[in-house]
Amino acid sequence: MPEDAFLNEGNEVMMSLRTHEVNIGVTCPACKGQGMFHTWDCIDGTDDTAMRQRVLTDEGLFFYECPHCHSQIHMESPCLYINKEDKWMVWHIPDPKSPVTSAEVCTFLGEDSFEEYLCRSALTWGEWREKIIEMESGRDDRLYEIIKYGAYHLIKEEDKKLLPLEAFHVDYADETRQADALALVFLRKDKKGLGYTYPVTPKLLEVTSDIFSPILQRLPNMNSRGRFDRFGYAWAEQLMQYILKAASSGQQGANAYNQLLGFWVQQVGQEIFHAEVRPPQ
Repeated sequence: MPEDAFLNEGNEVMMSLRTHEVNIGVTCPACKGQGMFHTWDCIDGTDDTAMRQRVLTDEGLFFYECPHCHSQIHMESPCLYINKEDKWMVWHIPDPKSPVTSAEVCTFLGEDSFEEYLCRSALTWGEWREKIIEMESGRDDRLYEIIKYGAYHLIKEEDKKLLPLEAFHVDYADETRQADALALVFLRKDKKGLGYTYPVTPKLLEVTSDIFSPILQRLPNMNSRGRFDRFGYAWAEQLMQYILKAASSGQQGANAYNQLLGFWVQQVGQEIFHAEVRPPQ
């Protein structure tokens, strides 16, 4: 949402675990006209299959059209997506300073506890949709973020100018939208809507899991339920820096990690780009 578009504060509500619609007062940044944005602050992706489809396919779902000047405004307002069957949630919180805890979810929904839920947070609608797709795959979503980091890290610097990081994301591999068939999508900066799609292979997922899942299990605060964590590209970059530092420490086992990381880099190159990659020394 543009910085000069203003959401008017509304009253807090308590609701059951279901899709919930809400109207938000908006001041148009273009003409300053007043209007009302009809949206959702909670979406039940388990029972409300129609809304699930809209979240995954409707690019205009979170756009507001000013009734006075007809300007199109991309709105960023909080929304909690829930999968009750598999017990996970993704909360879109556009303000990074806003606290996001299970206690606030309890207050928001009027429920007692969500400690059994795997919880994630996202800053933008694009990141929110991407995280929902990752979670629906049945895989650890963090594996996709690690693979994203590895793949983008292998791109030449001159190509990164054409394929910006902010447009790089995980999506379905094809129009069939199979939950377990995802791909890395590199969108071009110079041609809107055009880019390159590289399927994430089962082999690469297995190799990534074998190498990184034991590390994640040993790190504190990485596997808590009922707490909303943001696992994205920046997190994967920090994780990799931590691992590389440990691998270069000279301590016992460091050389083995160096070899594992080198093998993983080679696998990313082969499985994503079908290219032979020499691991950095």
